[in-house]
Amino acid sequence: MPHLHLETTADLSENGDIPEILEALVAGFSQIETVKPPTIKAYHTLRSVWMVGEGHPEGFAHLQVCVLAGRPVELRQKMADAMMGVMKASFEQSLSASEVAVTVEVRLLNDMPTLVEFSFDVRSRQAESTIAAKGRIIIKRD
Repeated sequence: MPHLHLETTADLSENGDIPEILEALVAGFSQIETVKPPTIKAYHTLRSVWMVGEGHPEGFAHLQVCVLAGRPVELRQKMADAMMGVMKASFEQSLSASEVAVTVEVRLLNDMPTLVEFSFDVRSRQAESTIAAKGRIIIKRD
């Protein structure tokens, strides 16, 4: 179930090594307790258009780790620390040149599927979204 979503800006020299970086992330995440290696999915998104604030390095490498809820805070911190170690090693060249900011985010996913539907009525100009989660249906009108 765990998802490792790596996002990088197009200016990083390490973009040519993305398959190896994903492999290193999967290998590192596989070592964490409660993680079943065959369930890990890792993928990459290249950002060709981006903007950062003044004084920030020109590029970024952001890893979003999504895991099912139920893991204790200490284990999630261990996940974040392990993935940050892999990220720093993987983007060492850009980090040493102050060309990249590296971040890791650990997100908890609901253990129940969530369905979101959105519709817009042109005549009444009302939008409606329906979210079904954990057996409840919530309707929100804008």
